[in-house]
Amino acid sequence: MSPLPIIVCGKNPEIAKLVRKNLLPEYEVIHICLDASSGAAEIPLVLSGKTPPNGSTNLGSQNYSSVPVAIATGGGFDDEQFKSMQDACKGVEGIQEVPWLRPDKSMPRPGQTAVNQSPQMAEGEDFARETAQRVKEALGKLKLGEGGQTGVFLF
Repeated sequence: MSPLPIIVCGKNPEIAKLVRKNLLPEYEVIHICLDASSGAAEIPLVLSGKTPPNGSTNLGSQNYSSVPVAIATGGGFDDEQFKSMQDACKGVEGIQEVPWLRPDKSMPRPGQTAVNQSPQMAEGEDFARETAQRVKEALGKLKLGEGGQTGVFLF
């Protein structure tokens, strides 16, 4: 089975690339947004099947032949930034609604044993691996491709 295409939004490019790697083989990160303003501009294009202006240099796989089935964001985006990216997709012709995932801030971050504690693991491969695992679990519960789950879901 081919990996399902998704978009990842994360502020740290190195972590975003590692999350992309760790989401395989189940999910293919076709596009990565590194800030809310580029997310607001690019996500609607990618969801409508178009290649964004920076498509050839994007950190995702750049496989824009398939429309993403979900969007996963990292913890660096506050509520206002998250909403700005979501709102940019509302009312755009040709866009099918997809589920949006964001970290559950009531849970410890990867590498923490308590909320607001400094991570015990390095902000690198281990952090990205655990983050990707949480995203995979959340996406798995949504049964993507089998029905129209939309809305915001926490991981």
